[in-house]
Amino acid sequence: MSFLYFYSSKTLILEMSWTQIESDPGVFTEMIQKFGVKNVQVVDVLGVTKEAFRSIGSPLGFIFLFKWKHNQNFEDGIVLEDKPPNLFFAEQKISNACATQAILNLLLNINDPEIVLGDELTRFKDFSKNFSSDICGETIRNSAVIREVHNSFSRPEPFIMEETVAKEDDDVFHFTTFYPQFDENGEGGIIYELDGLKKGPILHTGFEGTKWLIELVSILQNRINTYGTELRFSLMAVIKDKRFVAKKKIEQLTKELNGMDEKITDKEEKTLTINKQIQELSNLVEEEQSRMEMAYRENERRRFNYIPFFIQLMKGISEKNMFSGLLEKAEEDMKIRLDKKKRKDELKKQMEKKN
Repeated sequence: MSFLYFYSSKTLILEMSWTQIESDPGVFTEMIQKFGVKNVQVVDVLGVTKEAFRSIGSPLGFIFLFKWKHNQNFEDGIVLEDKPPNLFFAEQKISNACATQAILNLLLNINDPEIVLGDELTRFKDFSKNFSSDICGETIRNSAVIREVHNSFSRPEPFIMEETVAKEDDDVFHFTTFYPQFDENGEGGIIYELDGLKKGPILHTGFEGTKWLIELVSILQNRINTYGTELRFSLMAVIKDKRFVAKKKIEQLTKELNGMDEKITDKEEKTLTINKQIQELSNLVEEEQSRMEMAYRENERRRFNYIPFFIQLMKGISEKNMFSGLLEKAEEDMKIRLDKKKRKDELKKQMEKKN
């Protein structure tokens, strides 16, 4: 499920030089790569259940999209006035960049040797490590690199409307981040919510072992239940790049295969098993690469400005006096479709009467 996030349904551009982008895992994955981060991707989560979370593997964190309401306060966590010294958190200072901010709040907290943060974000993290949440937000706002990467995913717009303030009946959506901070031994930790509209990180609950996903399911289900009949939510997981994970496993299996003792009795059977696993992983790498390239192409289509093409197309149709003919054909096609639907509905009613 994908949404456009905004502060007013009537606004195209709210903040100078920060434009709207679409909420999509493919967009966020390429954005992360453009920041210089390696071995990370974003995927849709198709349900807030233990089964859906288990199918993801070992996520690094989650990005949750929900309908924001004025003066809305969830009673499911404690807002910390002072962020812990080992936790990065930035207040949101940019109206159009709540998803980018949510991604950064997560990326700048990941402490995994397999995740390469890249030169730009490493410098940013070192530079801002002693800043308050407020100043961290201003630092993001003033980062030309982050702004340029963000804006590179904007859709071309024919008009720029004046900024408007969202009204109470406007649909306003917001992104927040859920991040598990493990203790030094990796035997437990704390679930934080990093919501840029708050003054500090939200401490939700502690967890033992690797059971943070079970705790998070409960947190998110309770959050969603407070909305009653509202169904417009989106959840994305930030995970290790599936291609990276598969290639690493292939290397391990290849070493195991090459180092296999010639004298073992079931060498042939083990060799076949390992080769089968390697082939399956290689297929996975190819599938993920194909999926990634498809997302890149879709992002190019999002960025491409089709407006000049449509203007020239309309001019050409007008010059050849084709509008009236096209309009008549469209009306005729519509009449045919409506007649077919009418006949189908009548036939359905007749069948129901017979039964």
